[in-house]
Amino acid sequence: MKGSAVLGASAIGIGYYQRRAVDLGDHRGSWSISFGSRFYQKVGAPIAFCLDPETAHIATLKVLELLQTIRLLSEPSWTGSTPFDSLLRPVASTSPPTTPSLRQELFDGRLRFESPVGIAAGFDKNALLVPLYRLGAWPGLGFAEVGSISALPSEGNPKPRCFRLVEDEAVVNRMGLNNEGAEAVAKRLASFETLGRHPVRAPVGVNIAKTHSPTIVGEAAVEDFATSYRTLSPMGDFVVLNVSCPNTAEGKTFEEPDTLGALLAAVSRERAASGVASPPPVLVKLSPPADAASPAGREQLQRLIETAQASGIVDGFVVSNTVNDGKVPLSSGGVELLGGIGKGGLSGKPLADRSTTAIREVYRLSGGRVPIIGVGGVDSAENAYAKIRAGASLVEVYTGMVYKGPWLFADIHVGLRRLLHRDGYASITEAIGADVKM
Repeated sequence: MKGSAVLGASAIGIGYYQRRAVDLGDHRGSWSISFGSRFYQKVGAPIAFCLDPETAHIATLKVLELLQTIRLLSEPSWTGSTPFDSLLRPVASTSPPTTPSLRQELFDGRLRFESPVGIAAGFDKNALLVPLYRLGAWPGLGFAEVGSISALPSEGNPKPRCFRLVEDEAVVNRMGLNNEGAEAVAKRLASFETLGRHPVRAPVGVNIAKTHSPTIVGEAAVEDFATSYRTLSPMGDFVVLNVSCPNTAEGKTFEEPDTLGALLAAVSRERAASGVASPPPVLVKLSPPADAASPAGREQLQRLIETAQASGIVDGFVVSNTVNDGKVPLSSGGVELLGGIGKGGLSGKPLADRSTTAIREVYRLSGGRVPIIGVGGVDSAENAYAKIRAGASLVEVYTGMVYKGPWLFADIHVGLRRLLHRDGYASITEAIGADVKM
């Protein structure tokens, strides 16, 4: 009996905590990371690193699912109303936006982002934590991208398939797109629809990719992608076409103008057939050339961007994916470890500059007319700000969270306001593309 009372009181307490107005800190302060991040880096990370990366990832998802369950107990739209709502379910309050403002309305005003910092695809492949994202229970997190999800379920590649390069704050993975498949994930997303969506809730996008099978090629590969779009697009606030995934045996199936054009034509047909008046924005995820600023790198990106723009359905880009060509700066220990690991896509700090260069070129080549989500080596407000000044409207984090902890989103949120204030900007929109000469 006492145990039940303690558990109930704890649930109510956590519910109050998660629904309270969150003060992420004074952006004019001198500190750059929060106490939570310092604690994670000194205590949490060494413990987590005792586990292999995939086991640690699964454990993290389980803990977050538990917190999500507790949060949902205090959500009337999920469990229904009770006579005790005024006591047990305080109205979630929010603070009005203050200067410098991070709020943006993107994709012709279809989506509103209270924070430009989101979680990248790969963290939540099967959309397990959508309520946690939508309900604002993760301080500093403005949106999320779930996936990658394929038309058919996949167990992925044999284990071990995920590795840390701790000295370089990087991760190498060859997961092989392990996921439950489009139909199963769509059902889960549908079960969360009662929570509502934008503008009240944080946007959640779905990242789709071709099923991990070298036997699905050509027209079958296009139809596989189209099936995922048909199944999942009604459930997402935006859709990302992962045409550049390097972690499968067949490689970058659609990162050539002809194959990309065929894929976009198929998605366009699906979009038209859906009959939806305002379909979700479609973004294309690109990998970064080894040197995007070189003539060869610029030409590679230009051909893909021209193909995307000619399709008439691409509303933005995600830049960039992981890389597997070894052309990133690593320590001598990292080079040795990478040689022993073998094939896989590398993400994390070594990718930061290469990704930012690619963002700058995509922004220039697209004329700054569409939003770019910048990803790759985002582990601080300074790295995020560099990507924003290079042309990114939003940034995403994944590997940075492995090394810096879950409070990183709040640290970046506060840090971005500090940097905008330093440079005299009243809004993040004023800083987007500031370093790009058109």
